Amino acid sequence: MRTLMSGPVPSLHRRARRAWLLWGVAMFAYVATVAGRTSFGVASVQAGDRFAVGSAALSVVGMVQLGTYAAAQFPAGLLLDRFGARRMLVGGTALMLVGQLGMAFSSAYGLAVLARVLIGAGDAAIFISVVRLAAAWFPARRVPLITQLTGVLGQSGQVISAIPFFAVLASAGWVPAFGMLAALVFAAGVLCLLLVRDEPHDGLPTGAIPVLASSPLEVLRDVITSPGAWAGLAAHWITLFAVNTYVVMWGVPFLSEGHGLPMGQVSTLLTVQVVFGMALGPAIGTLSGRFPRRRGWILLAGVAPMVVLWVVVLAVPGRHSMLALLPLACALALGAAASGLGFDIARTGVQPMSVGTAVGFVNIGGFGAGLVSVLLVGLVLDALAPAGDPDLGDYRIAFASMGVLFVLGAALLVVAASRGGLRPLPRTPRPLTPAEELSEEQAEARAGAGPAA
Repeated sequence: MRTLMSGPVPSLHRRARRAWLLWGVAMFAYVATVAGRTSFGVASVQAGDRFAVGSAALSVVGMVQLGTYAAAQFPAGLLLDRFGARRMLVGGTALMLVGQLGMAFSSAYGLAVLARVLIGAGDAAIFISVVRLAAAWFPARRVPLITQLTGVLGQSGQVISAIPFFAVLASAGWVPAFGMLAALVFAAGVLCLLLVRDEPHDGLPTGAIPVLASSPLEVLRDVITSPGAWAGLAAHWITLFAVNTYVVMWGVPFLSEGHGLPMGQVSTLLTVQVVFGMALGPAIGTLSGRFPRRRGWILLAGVAPMVVLWVVVLAVPGRHSMLALLPLACALALGAAASGLGFDIARTGVQPMSVGTAVGFVNIGGFGAGLVSVLLVGLVLDALAPAGDPDLGDYRIAFASMGVLFVLGAALLVVAASRGGLRPLPRTPRPLTPAEELSEEQAEARAGAGPAA
């Protein structure tokens, strides 16, 4: 047995180390992406002064960015399934670099909108590429955990926008702050170009989903007709759209102007939200991987606290302290972490050839509904406070309008689930030999997670 195992074990160890390295490089690109995505929400007060526009016009900037991101998901997914993660990561970072430089040096509102379009288009390629890269390099049973880690660790980009970006914005001004984000994206693009490879070519089995050159029409048909893809989209919708509304655009004004919190406390709440989500994500990913037929219950556990705490915060009168708003930040973190379940539901609900497109399709849920929500909140604020000085009561009514979108997303989930959308499709991978199976488990243990159930 020792002679039998001497060959594949070292090779699998090298595969595991290479997989973590490549995923880490791609994760750096995603962290830089999230920092750029959430930067405008942090700078929204300064943006109103710089471009001399009101709440509705600012919400259009956020809406355009999220709208471009959502609209680009299908083409980005098709390109990803066709050309692989490395090219998409490099291309996406290049677009975002041009967009961040445009944000840094633009003083006209129209140019800022165009810059956010480029940022949204580049952003659309990054997360789905990281997920596809993980599916190609890691064993299939570990992919749910890696997907969750990707989502929650990527949100550390919010910490960059909430703390160092805001500090540079407040002390040095607009151009250096957005120039810092451009430098971060540039570094990520160079690293992806030099180090990332689409899939392993060592001939060793993982059971992971390979990159396939499939017919775009065949892929689209598989995704559009899959109840699992629709259930994943709806799950992503109800868990993430309110988080996006809060983080991308209206959370900072709600906390600072509505509740009167100083920016230091606002940054603390945003940071706690990210850190708490990073702690929850691996646990949710592990549960999703071990209990794929219980993902509906895991999803409910992630959504219910967020709904309850939104109702409490919006219904209880008066300004709240940072400590009183802390549970909402934690509930939003839980919702963001639970949104990764949508990718697991869709990934196991379509054929292997369609995984990249299915992930992009799911992303439309949280970000498409998020863009509608950003615009809806802005329109309500402008209607209630035409002079551009909304009070806490105005913010409460505006945020309460998100309830309509939540009901629509929940209804879609119920319909998809009734058609079997929460049940994984049966897979028939080639069974591993005893030597291969034992080698894989040893490699996984060396990587730090131990054998999965």
